[in-house]
Amino acid sequence: MAKLPLEGVKVLDLARLGPGPHSSQILGDFGADIIKIEPPSRGGVELTMPDVLRRNTRSMRLNLKKPEGREVFEKLVSKMDVVVEGFRPGVAKKLGMDYDSLSKLKPDIISISLSGLGQEGPYALVAAHDLNYQSLAGVPHMTGDIDGPPKIPGNAMADDAGGISAALAIMIALFHKERTGEGQYIDFAMVDTLLNMMLLQLNEVQETGQSPQRGETTLSGRYAFYNIYECSDGKSISLGTFEPWFWSKLCGLIGVPEFADRQYPESEAEIESQKHTLRHIFLTKTRDEWVDLLMLEDTCVSPVLSLDEVMANEHHRARGAILSGESIGTGFIDQVGMIYKFSKTPGAIRRAAPAIGADTADILREVGYADDSITALESTITAL
Repeated sequence: MAKLPLEGVKVLDLARLGPGPHSSQILGDFGADIIKIEPPSRGGVELTMPDVLRRNTRSMRLNLKKPEGREVFEKLVSKMDVVVEGFRPGVAKKLGMDYDSLSKLKPDIISISLSGLGQEGPYALVAAHDLNYQSLAGVPHMTGDIDGPPKIPGNAMADDAGGISAALAIMIALFHKERTGEGQYIDFAMVDTLLNMMLLQLNEVQETGQSPQRGETTLSGRYAFYNIYECSDGKSISLGTFEPWFWSKLCGLIGVPEFADRQYPESEAEIESQKHTLRHIFLTKTRDEWVDLLMLEDTCVSPVLSLDEVMANEHHRARGAILSGESIGTGFIDQVGMIYKFSKTPGAIRRAAPAIGADTADILREVGYADDSITALESTITAL
């Protein structure tokens, strides 16, 4: 197998939830050595992420409040390229784990603080979760029916997009380090990622002086050509026929050629009439019948898949976006594959998610502890 592009990069991940595990999974898929620090067990249910977000990582239990644990932590930092933390703002400094403290141990360290609302600003210390960050970026405001209330999107968007964005931030810092030898600090806020996902809508506010409303913009279902329609079996299809030639092709295939040159009706009555007509048309066949008729005909039509259908989808499977457990190795389940497809340095799932703390002894050995002292030290630093 070709050498992975991030082989040799070492990441110490202290962030147990939020975008931390996702960013580490991405970096780990492309070769980074990810050491996830877990606190001592309290004898109950472990607070950890699903195994698919812990693949290609190693796990170490470490009580950072004990002097022995602190000593191990400092030895680890001295060998790392990146330290990831997800404490509330100000906590890392109190623990002596902020960038200034870490850079004294490793001058070229990259330190990233993952938070919902950033390290500074009026809301920095506000307790919040994914839906709150989405709300502050205007996402629910643009989600839902035109005559209904804001709706909750169907995934933890701030966490999920935040993980991808955090991985990008780390890579930019690593690129700078490769060029200059300098480490640096990254103040990463999930809400900032969401704001960047709302660029078009926020730009419209600047251009028009008014806030767009859900259901009243092209991207939120104002027109017939960019919408979701129910079919006779209760399943749905989506239309994304922006370009006039796609719209014209669709209109001919579904029997309304008169709509082809009226893609953007000027009156509300005609807009609603078009949508009403298409609703009735799509109720005459099942979703899959419409897909067979339209999807391969340059009409920008696709099925709205349920999640079990997503996992089984032939396209996702064919390109490795969804991997079968059998193709990965013994003991793996079907799961989402690599986020990027590189021609020369494709990612790989090299190891399954470890049991919590499974790699503690090996990691202690790597940072210089002798075999005859590891057993006693491990029992000390992994206990409350």
